[in-house]
Amino acid sequence: MLKKCFRLRKRGSFTYVRAHGTRYSEKYLTLHFVRGNCKLVGFIVSNKVGKAVKRNLVKRRMRAVVREEWNNLVRGQYVFSARPGITDLSYADIKGRMLFLLTKAGLFKTENSRLNIKNDSQE
Repeated sequence: MLKKCFRLRKRGSFTYVRAHGTRYSEKYLTLHFVRGNCKLVGFIVSNKVGKAVKRNLVKRRMRAVVREEWNNLVRGQYVFSARPGITDLSYADIKGRMLFLLTKAGLFKTENSRLNIKNDSQE
């Protein structure tokens, strides 16, 4: 699990990132990003996505992807927003879509290891 000290938890933090950040979107996910001195990440999954069990499943999967890629990410504040329909995707699909957004935004420290992500996520 991603440690609490690395998570965005306050409403104002989410609002700041969404208002001042750069947005990258795809069909089931949106990424807002603001550069900064530390790495913080937050997840938004609204009631439109599904009931609590489905929303929590989506958040767990997104947290797992971020945890795996944590050392490769640049410093800043990230907010991932899930859209309706994401509950039908598998973990591998969610991971591919998240990595696609991060690559599109240029938020990896080393871009060489992420060259094939665009091809995998658009299938």
